[in-house]
Amino acid sequence: MSNQQTTEDVKKNLIHQLSWRVAERDDQRVAQAIHDGEELDGVYGLNEAGLMDEFWHFLEQVGVFPLIEQIKATTIERVMVPMVMMVSLYFLKTLYGIESMNALPTLLFSNVAAMTLLGFNAHQIANGFSRRGDDRRRKKPKQGPMTPQALAANVAKLSEATVLAFFNGCIAVLAAFGIFAAELTVAVDGSKIETTEKHTGRGCLKVEQRKRDKEGNWITIIELVYGWKLVALMDARTRIPLALKVLKIEAYEGEWLVPLVKQAQANLGKHARIVKVAADRGYLDGVDLYELEEMGIIWVMWTKKGMNVRTEAIARSAEEPEQRRVTQVRRGQGRNQRVEEEVTVLVGVSGLKSYTQYGPPRQEGERRTYDQRPDVNGVVIRQWKNQTYETPPVLLTNGSVEDAFVAYDDYDQRSLIENGVFREGKQPWNLEHAPQKTEAAVIVHITFTLAVMALATAFRLWSKQQELAQEEPMLQEVVAPDFTLLEGEGAQAWRRRLQQENRDKVIVFVGQHFGIFHTAEFSILAGLRIKPAGIPAELGTAADILRRHGILERAQNA
Repeated sequence: MSNQQTTEDVKKNLIHQLSWRVAERDDQRVAQAIHDGEELDGVYGLNEAGLMDEFWHFLEQVGVFPLIEQIKATTIERVMVPMVMMVSLYFLKTLYGIESMNALPTLLFSNVAAMTLLGFNAHQIANGFSRRGDDRRRKKPKQGPMTPQALAANVAKLSEATVLAFFNGCIAVLAAFGIFAAELTVAVDGSKIETTEKHTGRGCLKVEQRKRDKEGNWITIIELVYGWKLVALMDARTRIPLALKVLKIEAYEGEWLVPLVKQAQANLGKHARIVKVAADRGYLDGVDLYELEEMGIIWVMWTKKGMNVRTEAIARSAEEPEQRRVTQVRRGQGRNQRVEEEVTVLVGVSGLKSYTQYGPPRQEGERRTYDQRPDVNGVVIRQWKNQTYETPPVLLTNGSVEDAFVAYDDYDQRSLIENGVFREGKQPWNLEHAPQKTEAAVIVHITFTLAVMALATAFRLWSKQQELAQEEPMLQEVVAPDFTLLEGEGAQAWRRRLQQENRDKVIVFVGQHFGIFHTAEFSILAGLRIKPAGIPAELGTAADILRRHGILERAQNA
């Protein structure tokens, strides 16, 4: 049998040799090397690399790395830099919140600590993987293993199916890890991803705008908006997106309600079950909603003006008892602060029959009698936070309205997707800044960004839960984390906090291992003498530092 290596063997070797798991953390091993005066491979300020260490460990625990290694671009014939490395670089660009590809040499490629953690060596960081173009280079030196343009071009060659498989795989491993509760309430909504007219493959939407002319008169003008639309399904408890679809900006998103619910449930597998769906009136389709009911899912959404079922609900609400909720709200500041009561009044109406579109698909010419129509229920909003209505709005649901505030609160979960996915995605995660002005690049960028967002949110929730469990041993019971654990901290604030926490730390590389130390800790390990006042209290004394890394014990036993 021939022992000659195949092309696939070479690719696998490259993956194992260059993957981001080359460097492994071992603080004691590195601390001993520092204390023994061994030659160190590198000492760097931690800075943004602090985002990576515990996060990488979490990704390894969850099982994300095999998903990254499976990403292939079938249209790339020759590979100088393995795709796993390109994906890891783009992963880090997204994690750091770097908006522009052109900023990569300054903000990422020159970050030796981060690049070394990814598996690049010093020669590759300084000189790249080839000498192509060196003879034409005059002033600008190389900076990084590849150009931003090369990274953008290769990442954009990934197919939609490939990046969707990666996203779905990430949700599946998070579900298996226990990030989600057993039963989920999810929200579905869409958001425009606006681009320029120059983007190839972009859609175009006509939008009416009312503006005043020079004389102050109101006029209606038509504006053209270019781009795509992201339709996402989000878990309301964790605010993690569970499924997504990228469409042309003018496309009808309502038809994706059931497919997204099915995809999300497939991603969750047996580890969690979707029990409630909240969506706006753009998804109001009787056949789709009936299919959700057949799947055992409760849905809730607004009715539209002119619907017979809305008229019926309002008319019948006169016969039903009101349900009231009074909340205390603080207004003003200082001596002008006051407490006001906000009153919301609802009326639940059961057994509505006039939603004629609700039910299974009808055959041509088929008619349903009144008694054959499936029931739906309504929640009439007579008063909302002290505001009354001449024609009250009506929520529609297939769930019970015995307590109308249950359906009311379920629908309120839908608003979370605007901040939890779309606003966060467009601001700190740069959702609207694709690497190239092509449809393929936009789809890859959006899908990949939501995958990183999901993983980062899961990591933050898991980390907070571990902290609380250490502080309160009685909380060791396994309970799915909730977004409220983060106390309102967004992605940008999280990055700033980690940078602040790591600004006085260094990362030290010794062979295939690295350690992270406070600068005072590193100095003491290296044999420098520091006055007790110069050592942060949380580190203890110089002896405490040596003892913590096992150096005093080894010296005493020698």
